[in-house]
Amino acid sequence: MPKQVNHDERRTAFAAAAFRVIAKRGLSQVTVREIAREAGFTTGALVHYFKSKDQVLIQASEYSGIIVRDRMEHHEATRTGIDALKHVVYEALPVTVGMRGTWNVWLGFWDRATHNKEVRAITELRYKEWQGRIATLVKNAQAAGELSPGVDPVRAAQSIVSLVDGIGVRVLLTGAEISAKRQRELVDSLIDNLPHSTRRRETKPKRGATNGAHRTASR
Repeated sequence: MPKQVNHDERRTAFAAAAFRVIAKRGLSQVTVREIAREAGFTTGALVHYFKSKDQVLIQASEYSGIIVRDRMEHHEATRTGIDALKHVVYEALPVTVGMRGTWNVWLGFWDRATHNKEVRAITELRYKEWQGRIATLVKNAQAAGELSPGVDPVRAAQSIVSLVDGIGVRVLLTGAEISAKRQRELVDSLIDNLPHSTRRRETKPKRGATNGAHRTASR
């Protein structure tokens, strides 16, 4: 009997291979044949699952998103307030070799979005998800009493996403050296300059303070 093929696993293998190749070399230098070879299959096998290079790129981008999303969700589950917000944003920064490779994939994806409607639709969807994640974390920080209720979560999220994009583009496209520490400092600066809550816990007056107040008032 012919061997049963798990199509989902094979599609994931091609996506992972495309991610690895693009992360190393950038999109412009990558061929479908190279991706197939990286996955350990023939070019014919690859085109059975993906009809164009753009479809391969979409899957590579989705694959990279899953990796980063898992790390972000870990911070969301184990941290709270501003601490959770900052650490989720840190995960999107090109602070490691691996994340710089991921940015290679994302930048190639953005470039193709200007030419391909299918890629552009996925780009818009992922940006909506990313901005929504940040806006939710801002709301959580407000609920925790750490950020002012006057902060607009959507506008704050737009500012944070724009900062991260700027850092990524500068590091990848210009070759500018911005250390991991400095990248995080830039994120901290933006978030720390959001209006913080003026809420304070009520404290009981010290013993004798009320009596002292009465004595002062009676003078």
